[in-house]
Parts: sequence; structure tokens; C-alpha cells
Amino acid sequence: MKTPTLFQSLLSVAALTLGLSVTAQAQVSSQLENLGNNKSVNERVSRLENRTRVGIVQGRAVDRDWRFELGANYGPVAYGDPYVQTHSFGLGLNLHITPKFSVGAQYNTSVNSLNAEGKSRYDAVSNGVSDRAPQVSWPEESILGLVNWYMTYGKINMFDWRVVQFDIYSLAGYGQVKVATRYNGQDTSTSVGTWTAGGGVGFWLSQHVSTRFELRYQNYAAPLNNNESRDLNLVVANFGLGVLL
Repeated sequence: MKTPTLFQSLLSVAALTLGLSVTAQAQVSSQLENLGNNKSVNERVSRLENRTRVGIVQGRAVDRDWRFELGANYGPVAYGDPYVQTHSFGLGLNLHITPKFSVGAQYNTSVNSLNAEGKSRYDAVSNGVSDRAPQVSWPEESILGLVNWYMTYGKINMFDWRVVQFDIYSLAGYGQVKVATRYNGQDTSTSVGTWTAGGGVGFWLSQHVSTRFELRYQNYAAPLNNNESRDLNLVVANFGLGVLL
């Protein structure tokens, strides 16, 4: 009988090792394929995944239980007097009772000027082309009491900077507005009741910094020179920056 050489012995060992490795790999692969058919494992993974997702969505990053928010806002005003262009600047204070509700007050002052049509009408009087300028009205200042309902919230990745919490909310309010009226070169002013309703979105950038984008409708009766009044229907767009105390 011929004795195997050292090379042949090593070759046999290598073949045996390779065969065992292939068999073990096939068994592991079969087990992994069967893992997806294991009902109990699938249920555990599903519960874990659902809990993780729910935890991410429900977890509010910014606490708003009984916190004050002090803010400043700016916005253009549309659909008021057809001859006047108005921009509004304001300060507001909100008390967040819960993350879903807040109450507050807002003070606004307005910067007003004649628009192109208004200038044309008044220039016509100055140049003797017309003998009568239109009566115009504009808001000077207002103060409103507001109620906010934060009905939907979520989180957004803001420019890969950080994950920011946001709330979509609706609002309603009532207050007083001081209205100025110009007729035949004379200006008068009086205060009348006003109400507003609208909605917006608030971004809570950190525990102490907030921003708001808001669009609301506002209505009041502007007095006329003949002791009558006319309804003015304004659309106010606001951008606000606030501090949570």
C-alpha cells in the first residue's frame, strides 16, 4: 500500500474543511429564511417597531404646560380700504395652558400710506382735475384677546440642522381697533369693535425660542362722514418671533 504524501494529506484536510463550511453555511441560511415565517418573532418585531414609532411621534420636544410666550410680529394687510396700503407691527403675550390650548393678548400698530390708486385720486384733486377726493379709512392701532387651539403637531428635519417640533393651530379673538378717517382734508379717529379668526403654524426651535407664520381674517365697521359705517374685511399675514419663558 502506498503511503500518502504530505501534500496529499493537506489537500484532504482542506477539502474536508471546505465541505463542513459549506454545510454549516447552508444550515444558517436555511434558519434565517425560516425566521421570517416564525409568527412569534414577527409579532415581537412588529410590537417593538410600533412602540418606537409611536414614541417618536408622541414625544414632545418642548414643554408648553403653563408657560408664557412673549413675541413680536410683522405682516402686510390686504383687502382693507381700496386706496390704502397697510403694514402691521405688534407685540403679543400668550399663556400656554397645555400643549393644545393657549390664551393671550396682542397689540398692533399700523403704518399706512396711499397706494397707487389713492395717490392718483388725491393728485387729481391737487391738480384741479377733480373737485372731490375719496374718503379713506385705515387702522391706527388695535388690541385683541385671542384663543389658540393647537390641533395637529409633528416634527421636521430643518436643513439637517436639527429636528424641530411644529404645531398647526387655529385662532379666534375679539377686541378694539382705532380707525382713522380722512374726508375733505380732515382726519378723525374713533375706536370700534373688531373680531378675527384664522390659523397658522408655530415652530418651537428650542425650549425658549419660537417662530410663527399666521394668516387671519379681521372685520370691523369703519365710520363714514355721514354717521354711517362700512364693513372692512382685512386679511392679515403675520410672521412672529417669540421667547418661551
